[in-house]
Order: sequence, then C-alpha cells, then structure tokens
Amino acid sequence: MIYSASRRTDLPAFFPDYICQKVQRSRKLEAIVFWTKDPRNLVEHPGLAAVVSSYPTIIQLTITGLGGSIWEQGVPEVGTIIPAITELARVLPAGAIRWRFDPIIAEGTHFQRFSEIFEMLTAAGVMLESVVVSFPDPYSHAVGRIKQAGLSLPQLSFEDKKKILQELHAISGIPLALCCEQELLTVSGIIRSRCIDGGLFDRLYGTSLGSLPEDHSQRQECGCCRSTDIGSYQQECRHKCLYCYANRPGLGNLPGSGNRSC
Repeated sequence: MIYSASRRTDLPAFFPDYICQKVQRSRKLEAIVFWTKDPRNLVEHPGLAAVVSSYPTIIQLTITGLGGSIWEQGVPEVGTIIPAITELARVLPAGAIRWRFDPIIAEGTHFQRFSEIFEMLTAAGVMLESVVVSFPDPYSHAVGRIKQAGLSLPQLSFEDKKKILQELHAISGIPLALCCEQELLTVSGIIRSRCIDGGLFDRLYGTSLGSLPEDHSQRQECGCCRSTDIGSYQQECRHKCLYCYANRPGLGNLPGSGNRSC
C-alpha cells in the first residue's frame, strides 16, 4: 500500500505529527508519496525525518517561484527551502524528488521563474528526469478569490499553451509531465504524468508496486496508480494559494489532526 500525503492539503508543512501517527498505526504501508510546497519538516521534524529514512519515499515538490507573492501568500520563498531540498537530495535516491511547476501562472514572469528554479534545484543536487506541469483550472471559488485580489487568470488558447510548453521544454531540456491535459500530449517534449508511480518505486527502491492498477477514483485522465490519501480537505492548508481547488470557504482544521493551530 502507498500512502499519498496528500493531494488535499500540505500535510508535511502543517501536520507532521498527524503523518507520523498514521504511519505508526499502519500495518500494510509499503511506500509514501509526500506532496508539499515546504519540505523543511521532512528534514527538521524528527518523526517525519524518521519516516523518510524508514520507508521508500517520493516527494512531489511544488515550486512555482510565486512564494510570498499575492498568488501564494503563505508559501516560503525558494531560497528558504533550498537547504532542506539539498539534504533530501543527499539522502534520497536520484529521481525521488519530483519538481512540480504547477500550475503555470502565465503572468509574464513564468519563463524566468522556471529557469531560475531549474538552476537552483540542479545546484542543490536534485536529479530531474521530468518536470510536472499543468495549467490552472477555473474552479469557481478560486476564480472568486483571484478577482477579489484584483487579479485574473490569463485566458490561454491551445496554441498559447503549446508555445508555453515548448519554451519550458527548451529551457530545461527534459520532458514535461502533464497532469490531465490530454489534448496537449501531442506537443513535442510532453509526456503523461504519473505522479504516484509504483514502477518508479520499483526502480528506485526495489519494491514490487509496479503492478498496482490505476487509481480510478481520480480524474479520468490521471495516470496515477492506486494509493490511499491520508489527508482531508478539513485540514486547513495555510499556504493560501489563490488558485487552489482545496482552499474552500467554510473548511477549518480537522480536530486532532496536528499540533499547530490556525
């Protein structure tokens, strides 16, 4: 069994004790995928660092370069998390840290941000086989927040998206793994993302998870294999990203889910 921690909230950043409790109670856990915009607890929190060292681990690390801006007010700037990334790159197998430039907010600085982050991660020792990307979905609650902030999501045509992807691919020289954007898979340099990938665990850690079926509880075009997501939308993510589908009105912390208060 693979734990997904978590598509629904940033558990490593805000609920490290909760993760440790779930891991300690599990008898079937074989591997874990962390999703985070702030990986520092994976190094600095003793219990979470022990989980990383004890179980096959893959980190879905989202860095857009907008941390600290109005788009991602609670997200740390890239420079503050580089030491943690450097340490994780040292202790994990090459390929276990997967960078997500996700979503692509095409507000004019996206190519520069992408290039700078790619260089910083490379200097930190992160070996990237691909970069996970997607374009923002116009969820009504997210669009409302963006409008209230005096901003808007750029309206991009297929050709606009194609040109952006081609330029990002040219900058990095490695494939872009696209999440649930079937029509764009025809663009050169684009592959289908498989964010939770049993085969990758097999290759990096010698597990036997590659035979897990696809997770049909996700969106139809999702390539992820079956996993158990241990997060909840009620566990409030305090990154406060304007575009986020999980940041909805009326949701607060799940009682007993962590040791931090809002």
